[in-house]
Amino acid sequence: MKMFLLKRYHIGCCLTIIAGCVFACTASTNAATCCVWRVTNAPAPCYLVGTMHALSGNDYRLPEGYYQALRDSKRLVFEMNPDLGSEFQKKFNRAAAYPKGDDIRRHVHPKTWQILEVSFKNASLFGRRMKIGDYYLEYGAQQLRPWAIAAIFYHVPGYSDIHNRYGVDNYFAREARHSGKELAGLETVDEHVEVLQGMNDVESEIILLETIVYRDKKRDEFNQTRAAWRRGDAANLWAIHQHYRNLNPGADVRLLDLRTVKWVPKIRAELNSGKPTSIVVGTNHMLGPSGLVALLQRNGYKFEQL
Repeated sequence: MKMFLLKRYHIGCCLTIIAGCVFACTASTNAATCCVWRVTNAPAPCYLVGTMHALSGNDYRLPEGYYQALRDSKRLVFEMNPDLGSEFQKKFNRAAAYPKGDDIRRHVHPKTWQILEVSFKNASLFGRRMKIGDYYLEYGAQQLRPWAIAAIFYHVPGYSDIHNRYGVDNYFAREARHSGKELAGLETVDEHVEVLQGMNDVESEIILLETIVYRDKKRDEFNQTRAAWRRGDAANLWAIHQHYRNLNPGADVRLLDLRTVKWVPKIRAELNSGKPTSIVVGTNHMLGPSGLVALLQRNGYKFEQL
């Protein structure tokens, strides 16, 4: 998804920081160096690979555990099959907009609309036909859903070097194609789009307001997250994430918890297949009492964090 939304795949239900830290500290007995977990009791080498969806080119080389998982795997399973990116983008553009005859004024608080009206009036983006990808909006940006306005227009200052093309997911997909490895996805394109399209008005508006209100603080927060991710500090990552979980619990359940639980049967089938496999998904899907590591441990799998 667009860079903002990929970063925003970090918003969830109100579990406590203490519970998350206890989990993160007990998930591995070794001193972790990255957010990669090796399954120690699968019939073939298998890994859970926690990614950052957007990075800078200067973030490479990655921690060594990522290259180990890539070397050992013949099959890589992502949140959505990366070979379906073009289909996803088309459906995403349509999902970002309300149907003809509807617009954002009917779905947000009047004060939120006033903020947007002031911000967009001079740019003449409201009430005029515009194009998102190959999709035309009859009423301009006001036909977009709140989460889409946040994704498309509210860029974080100082992030010109951060892009999803440098994200770990895209790097793994490129390397996998080059090496002839299999690519697969845990979600269909429609399921991936529905994660955002299916948000209710309140959840979507909070994402927009959170982006506006905390915009100037995002770079420092991202740098803290990136640093913790690079050293495999799951406890710190979980603690940082609590801001989003507490701010918008409904959206976080939708973006993280519900999807993670739904993936477990598919991941179990992959781990039991006898084929060397890496499950390559956003790191926050790994963390906490409802994260993949904890859920799969309850299903009898054992892990070593690299």
